[in-house]
Amino acid sequence: MNISIFIALLFVLQIFYWVVGRYASKNLNTKEDYFLAGKGVRLFPLMMTFLATQVGGGIILGAADEAYLFGWPVLLYPLGAALGLILLGAGVGRRLAQFQVSTVAQIFEVVYQSTMLKKIASTLSIISLFMILVAQIIASNKFLISLGLSNTPLFIAFWAIVIIYTAQGGLKAVISTDMVQAGFFSIVFLVCFGCVLYSDPSIALIEIPRLEDFTNVSSKLSGWLLMPLLFMVIEQDMGQRCFAGASPRIVSQAALLAGIGTMIICIVPVFFGSLASATGLEVPAGGSVLMAIIAKTTSPWMSALVGCAVLAAIISTATSLINAISSNISNDFQLSFLKQVSAMSVVRGITCIISIGAIFFAFYFDNIVDLLIQSYELSVSCLFVPVVIALFKKEGNFFGALLSIVFGAIGFCLFRMVAIEFPKEIASILLSLVGYGCGWTIAYYQSERQLA
Repeated sequence: MNISIFIALLFVLQIFYWVVGRYASKNLNTKEDYFLAGKGVRLFPLMMTFLATQVGGGIILGAADEAYLFGWPVLLYPLGAALGLILLGAGVGRRLAQFQVSTVAQIFEVVYQSTMLKKIASTLSIISLFMILVAQIIASNKFLISLGLSNTPLFIAFWAIVIIYTAQGGLKAVISTDMVQAGFFSIVFLVCFGCVLYSDPSIALIEIPRLEDFTNVSSKLSGWLLMPLLFMVIEQDMGQRCFAGASPRIVSQAALLAGIGTMIICIVPVFFGSLASATGLEVPAGGSVLMAIIAKTTSPWMSALVGCAVLAAIISTATSLINAISSNISNDFQLSFLKQVSAMSVVRGITCIISIGAIFFAFYFDNIVDLLIQSYELSVSCLFVPVVIALFKKEGNFFGALLSIVFGAIGFCLFRMVAIEFPKEIASILLSLVGYGCGWTIAYYQSERQLA
C-alpha cells in the first residue's frame, strides 16, 4: 500500500463526512430531533444506516482474522447479524416501531410499569454498547498500527473529526454520513472482490467451503451465530432506528434489505481471510490479515481504497453506538444536576464524554471478536426474554421481568466459571426464562392470596 495515498484519501473522506454531518445537523431543536431524526426516516436512508451499523470493525477485520484461523465457518458470525436484521424485517422491527418511546429500555416502563426496570435495562444496554464501541476503536487502532501508522496525534485527529460531527448533529448526522460510508465501503469491497476473482478465477475453487471445517469451531458456533442475532432484538442502536422510521412498514422493508446486503458484503472479508490461510500467507504479529492478503493480490491504489473503506465501516458503527449510548443516558435517567443547562448542550456534552471515554478504555483490551461476543451475551442473557415477551404482551409481569434479568445475569457469570456441555449462551437465556416463570408464579400466588 502507498501510505501517502492512503493518508490523503483518509482525511479527504473524513472532511467530506464532516461536511455531510454538519449539513444534516441544521434545525435541531429538540431531543427527538437529535436522537430520532424527527421520526421521519425514509426507506433508503434507513436501509443504509441499518447496514452501516452492523458492518463494522468486528465483522470486517475480526471476521477476516478469525477466517485466517478457522476458515469459512466464520461466515456464521456475520450471518448472525444478517439474520438478526431479517428477523427485524420479518415483524420484530414493526412491533418495536409501534412503541411511542425513545429507547428500548423505556419499553420496560411502558409494559412492566417500572422505572426501576427501565434503569436496570438501560444500564445493561449502556455497558454492552460501550464495550462494542471500545471494540470498534480497538479495531481502528490495530488497523492503523498494522499499516505502520502508530501515530497518536494522527489517531486523535481521526477520531476528533468523528466526535465533532456526531456530537453536533445527532442521529440526523449519523444517518447522513452512514449513507455515504455504507455506499463507499460496499462498492470498494465488492469491486476489490471482483477484481481478485477476475484476475485469477481459480482462487474461488481453492476456497470452496468444506463441511469438516466446522468441527474445529463447534464451541464458538452458538456465540458467533446466536448472540448477534438475538442481540439485534434488544440493541438500542437498532431499536433507535426502528423508532425513527417513518412507518412500521418502512422499518420492516429497510431491515430486510439491509440483512441481505450485510450478508453479501461480509462474504468478502471471510473470503480473503480464508484465502490468506489457504495460500500460506504469513501475517506479521499485530498485522491485519485482510490488508496483508489484499496488498498481495491487488494494486497499491486498491489497497489504499480498501483501507479507507475498512475505516469507514468502523466509523459508521462507532457513530451509531455513540449516539445510542447518549440516548440511553439522556432519556432514561433524570440528570437533575444539569437542569440549568440547555437540553441540546447536555446531549452534545454527553456524546463527547462517551467518545473520549471509549478511546481511553480501548487501550486495555485486545481481541475484537471475543469482546463483541461477550458484550452481546451480557445484554442477551439479561434482557432478551423480557423484551421479547413485552413485544407480544401489552401488560407484563414486573416480578417475571425482574427475576428474568437477575437469573440471566447469574447465568452469564456462572457459566463462565462452571464448564457445561450445553452452549453457555443458550443456557443463560433458558435460565432467564426460568426466572420469568418464577416471577410470574410468585405474582400469580400473591394475587390469589389477595383475592382469598
